[in-house]
This record gives sequence, C-alpha cells and structure tokens, in this order.
Amino acid sequence: MAMREAYAMLARAFNKDFKPHRGWVVSPTFPLVREDWLVAEDLLKDAITRKNTTDMRMDFGALGFIEFKSADRDDEGLRGAGLDFCVVDEASRVSRKAWEQGIRPALSDKLGRGIFISTPKGRNWFYELWLKGQEENNSVKSWKYSTFDNPFFPESEKSVITETTPELILRQEYYADFLEDEATVFRNLDKCIKGKLQGNEVGQKYSIGVDLGKSEDFTVITVVKESTGEIVYINRMNKIDWALQKQHIRAVCNVYQNNIIHIDSTGLGDPICEDLSRSGLIVRGFKFSNTSKQVLIEQLIVAIEQCLLSIPDTKETKFLIDELKCFTYELLPSGKLRYTAPDGLHDDGVISLALAIRGMSYALYKQNEDNKTNLPLYSPAWLERQAYEKEITYNQGLPRRLRRLPADLAFS
Repeated sequence: MAMREAYAMLARAFNKDFKPHRGWVVSPTFPLVREDWLVAEDLLKDAITRKNTTDMRMDFGALGFIEFKSADRDDEGLRGAGLDFCVVDEASRVSRKAWEQGIRPALSDKLGRGIFISTPKGRNWFYELWLKGQEENNSVKSWKYSTFDNPFFPESEKSVITETTPELILRQEYYADFLEDEATVFRNLDKCIKGKLQGNEVGQKYSIGVDLGKSEDFTVITVVKESTGEIVYINRMNKIDWALQKQHIRAVCNVYQNNIIHIDSTGLGDPICEDLSRSGLIVRGFKFSNTSKQVLIEQLIVAIEQCLLSIPDTKETKFLIDELKCFTYELLPSGKLRYTAPDGLHDDGVISLALAIRGMSYALYKQNEDNKTNLPLYSPAWLERQAYEKEITYNQGLPRRLRRLPADLAFS
C-alpha cells in the first residue's frame, strides 16, 4: 500500500506544476531498505524508466524519482534534501534523532507529505505521532489494525499464533498495542532478582546449562537448583582453550554432584558434548536453530513471567541481569520470531540460563496449580505430562482386565 501511495504522491505532485519531484522511502536498516526496493521494483515495474541499485534510486520519467534510504546511522545521510513526500517503513524502529533532525526538516522544506507504517515498539516518537493522529486536527491522521483484521489471514494460523506466542509479543506484534515497557522480552524480571549464590546441598538436584564460546563469544556455566529455581552458581569466561573449559565444567559438576548438563551441541559443541559424556557426566546436547531457540527462550519467558526463578543480584550475575534486560526479538518477513541480543551485545548468559531451565523438573512448575496447563513446550515437565496422557489413552483402549495403573509420574 505504501509503495503504491509513494508513486501516487509523485504523480499528484507532478500534475500540480508539471515539474519533476523527489521522494524517499526510509527504513531503519539496509536489509529492510532492500526489502522495500524489491517490493517497489515488482509493483511499479511498468512505470520505472531507470533504476540505479548503487544509489538506490528509481526514476519515473518526467514525474521525478524515489530514493531508498537507511536510517541505521540516525540522521547521517538524511540531511539536506527538500522532499515532496516520504514513506517511513517500520517507523517505530527509526530513531528520534533520524526523524527530528533528518526526515522532518527535509519534509518541511517543501511542506512534504509523510506516511509512517510500523508495528509499535514502546511509546516513542512514533507513538506520539500516532496519538496526535487520534485527535481532531488537519495535519496528522492515524489508524491501527491488528494482523487478524486481515480478511485473508488463515484462521488456523491465528489459533497457532495465539496459543504459542508470549502475551507481550502477541499484543505488540499482532494486535499492534503500544506497550509501556517497549515489549521487553522478560516480564517480571525485577521480581525474580533475589536470593544469593550457594554451595552444594546434599539431596538436591541441579540443572546445569552451558553455552559455549571461545574468542568473540563467552562460555557461560549456570547452575540452577531444580526444586526452587534458584541460581546457585554462574561463571563466564572467554579466550580459554577448549580443554580448560571442559576441565572447568567437570569441576563444577564435582561440586554440584546430583546434576544433568544441558549444553549447546551445535557445530563445535558436538565433540565437546561427546567428550564430557565419555568422562562419565550426564549430558544432554541441544542443537540450535531459529525454531529450537524460540522454544528454548519461551520456556525461560514463562519461568520468569511466573516468578519461578531466583536470580541473585551480585557482581557475578550482573552481566546476566543486563543481558536479560536488553534481550530483544524481531518479527521476520515469514511471520516467525527471532530472539536475539541487540547488535554489539551478548546473549551467552541468557542462553546458558535457558538451557539450565530446560532441565528443571516438574517439581518447580507444580508449585502453582495454574502452571499445570501452561507448561513450557518440550520442557521435562511437558514431556512428562505427554507420557502420562499417552499412558491413560493407551489404557482406555484395553479391556478392563488388561488395564494397568499409570506409571508413577510426578505429574500425577
């Protein structure tokens, strides 16, 4: 819609004075600029007279031209041009500086028209502009529609999305709600910051999460007490030889003895996982993909939302708390989510904690009756429930005399 309207604005401006005019399409990053370029290239192919992919410029004969710009350097590259119109894609991801010191002055020169399309991201300048558009005025108008207002959106996909997407992300990315906390991935984090690091406690079970890294990334080892969800140990290291890292992991396991290790076994992690297993440790490898990472992170989201964890506020855990506060996500063109750290930051501590949470037993989740219907997908507790329900179904299909009691599972 915005690409078609960009061309329409160019044509309307020409019809007023029969002079060529200039417009921009601005996106927060170059990959998104490229996406907009490809859309315009397809929709407007019959009207384009010339295009320059180096300068990201499309010419439309006597009507004028449209330039495609990235706002990834704030107002740099967005200065000095008088514009007849501008389309800002994913406007909520464009910085206030790019808008106030770049795009807005460029439009003001010629009293140009702007179209701002975006999903929300907190209550920033885009939210302020949207609010103004809800008031009675002659300069700004705004509209809001959810993904599900689209009459062509598959009903079956809607049910999958609403059942599997965390509430905060569902409200922002699909219902287009402006949220005060800028859609922080981990809600209720402050309520989870409590307790202290601890030594081994006889009789307790421990779940150990290990995210591997060597040079740029960090290796992080996180130990969680299963029965309480308390982080009792955490360590971060980098630029350390693999042999020393394996030695350190074994040393941690010797302290917290009743444990299972959940470790990143993607790529170089696979042989390390095998080596640790051969040394007598109980190891569960985890292969990362965008889908498996989403499942893993959403288990952690549930645990933090329900305040099932205790994260001590110490110098050892400061990096982890910072990572959790900064952790973010993006909605891919496919409609799928990708969880990640912001550019230039790390998420090794988040991944290590998520791996540790993956190993937590059902004992943690049954503290609250409501949790029984909201178990993290593919967590041990979730798998346990599936096994229990499968056993019940199997029994119901047998003659009464052959039925057996369900296995003694924690879920029962």
